[in-house]
Amino acid sequence: MARILLVEPFYGGSHRVFADGLARNSGHEFTFLTLPDGEWRRRMRRGAQELAVASRAIEGEFDLILTTDMLDLPVFLALTRARFASTPVFLYMHENQFTYPRLKGTTFNSWFGQQNYLSAITADAVAFNSEFHRQDFLGALRSLAEQPNNWLVAESIDEIEAKSSVLPVGVDLAWMDAYRSAPNPALPPLITWNHRWEFDKCPELFARVLVRLADAGVPFRVAVAGEQGPNPAPELVNLPAVLGDRVVHQGFMPSKADYARLLWESDIVISTTRHEFFGVAMVEALYCGCYPIAPERYNYPFLVPAELHAATLWKTETELVTLLTNALRERPDASALVRASAERFDWPQVARLWNTALEAMA
Repeated sequence: MARILLVEPFYGGSHRVFADGLARNSGHEFTFLTLPDGEWRRRMRRGAQELAVASRAIEGEFDLILTTDMLDLPVFLALTRARFASTPVFLYMHENQFTYPRLKGTTFNSWFGQQNYLSAITADAVAFNSEFHRQDFLGALRSLAEQPNNWLVAESIDEIEAKSSVLPVGVDLAWMDAYRSAPNPALPPLITWNHRWEFDKCPELFARVLVRLADAGVPFRVAVAGEQGPNPAPELVNLPAVLGDRVVHQGFMPSKADYARLLWESDIVISTTRHEFFGVAMVEALYCGCYPIAPERYNYPFLVPAELHAATLWKTETELVTLLTNALRERPDASALVRASAERFDWPQVARLWNTALEAMA
């Protein structure tokens, strides 16, 4: 059993759920060195300095440091070199700041992408949460290397690729079985949105498509769940006023049990996102048998069974309307297929992959 120091400047949201899940399901001993979630730019700018100071209070030696893309790894190691100079470091990339969508009207700040790049160079091993993310990150580096006056060393891209791998996020799934039910065939099909309400998930497209279907007389109900975030899209806020009693739920679910019940009762889960490095919300919905409608890009072709790609994955808004209309009218049952696809990411399955990787490093 290895003794692992998990360094996380953003211990909140999906980062916290992952860290807790790994520590709980792994056979290794974890010590957490974290900062609470907060304004993400501040965490990336200052987290390494603050955690370097906090590390002085942690006793003992460690076989491995595990950290994430939110940490400025070169700075952290420089400030703790007397202690961790010979400790191997494993970097996990939940997301990256090169290809994460930017809010319209804002400019690209290359400093955060540079931090990801330098951390990847510094780490002894780098893992991505999906093969799509791995190729996305490496492709962004190679595109930048072709631009004049760039700040990276092109040869380092091959070095990062050589020491990189893919380790999926583990998702707690089995607990939802206690709330298992089935969609009610006597009611119009239920579409569920279980994502954040912010711009990167493209909620305006979701709302626009629902209005088109309602105007066309297609029967459906819709539940808008997920975290609203600090800047919820007005299109989702105003949806009950636009669609009336078709909206059967709006807002973050009050409990995990309520969330599980909603997924089991849903016919369709939909995504209109502008990016998806992994897709925990989609995995949860697939486990509960929801029929997926999602973009034909990002990590979705890996999450959704290949047999369903033609009927569920869309390229354009027109295709989205067509596929969603077909699913609502036909109500296909692919629950066994999608559940099996989701079960690959249940923590007991994923923990074995993580344990192998961590043991090799330690």
